[in-house]
Amino acid sequence: MWRYWRIVDPRKAIIGTGLLIALTSTSIHLIHISGDRYNINTWHPDTVKAAKAAQNAALPPSK
Repeated sequence: MWRYWRIVDPRKAIIGTGLLIALTSTSIHLIHISGDRYNINTWHPDTVKAAKAAQNAALPPSK
């Protein structure tokens, strides 16, 4: 393992790892808050209510 650190600068490796984690968490966060597009927030009661209201609004009124 010590040979690896002779090739790779530890500071660059730590900063690169931190940037990778930040990019990954930001991507996951943005996908999660756009849950209506990817249908991943169906567990949340408010999202379920909003989806039902939108579906009912799209239906023609019954006589």
